[in-house]
Amino acid sequence: MAKKTKKSSGPGTPTSDCLLLCDDVVISQGKGKHNLIGLIGVIVALSFPTQIGGYMAYARFRSVHNKKKISLRFTNAATNDSLFEIEVAFPEQCDPLGVYTVMSQIPPFVVAEPGEYLFGAYDNEVPIALSPIKIMKPGPGA
Repeated sequence: MAKKTKKSSGPGTPTSDCLLLCDDVVISQGKGKHNLIGLIGVIVALSFPTQIGGYMAYARFRSVHNKKKISLRFTNAATNDSLFEIEVAFPEQCDPLGVYTVMSQIPPFVVAEPGEYLFGAYDNEVPIALSPIKIMKPGPGA
């Protein structure tokens, strides 16, 4: 009896152990280290709608295959409406055992209402990593 072989679905989905939104990323000239400034978990705005940003996205990915593309997206957690999306393309020659760092500028964008939001990395609509961010008016808990 012939063995059935599983068909390859192509390159796998990358994994991520770090996806952050921050004010800036500074790379040390002496040591080459990445210094993340102003990690963002809560954003306070006086009124809505409001424009926030620009920020920096910082992420690290593993299991990346050649020519892989992912998207970085900021969405309203309640409605899944996307406020922005940026496509990131990896190099043509990737080492799946390597680690790939992505630093991307996020231009200012408009937020219509306070609430819970998700900053996420996606591979063909599959979430690789999610970072929750609360956007609120000033007051208790701010």
